[in-house]
Amino acid sequence: MADKKTREKIAGKYTAKKRDPEKWEAAKREAKAKMGGKHSARAMQLASQIYKKKGGKYSGKKPSAKDNSLKKWTKQDWEWSGESRGRGVYLPKKKVEKLKSSAEGRKKLAAAGKKKAAATKRGEQYSKHGLAAGTSLKKKKK
Repeated sequence: MADKKTREKIAGKYTAKKRDPEKWEAAKREAKAKMGGKHSARAMQLASQIYKKKGGKYSGKKPSAKDNSLKKWTKQDWEWSGESRGRGVYLPKKKVEKLKSSAEGRKKLAAAGKKKAAATKRGEQYSKHGLAAGTSLKKKKK
């Protein structure tokens, strides 16, 4: 894993800078409180919306969906794979529909839902269920 300075340099290449750090910190606190107190991509997405609503400004290059995962995720329609909110796993709607269309896919969703439920019961926010592959911008190994 790259050191903090390298990560910031890479991130700076693809993201605009917040011009009001105090407003940004307040927006992050508010978003995390609304999202159950945990840091997540969705909480940071909400924080960005709050920051803009409160007059926060940016400087630098505006990221595109191609090089910014939050932009990509915002454009996708996400849903829980289970019968109700919080049941199953949270994936893009198209992926859930594709998996639900076959018996093998439904088995994968059921297994992933069990793994997620077990992880949640242990107090873990994330679970390695294997169905989120391809939903991030990380380059695939060839």
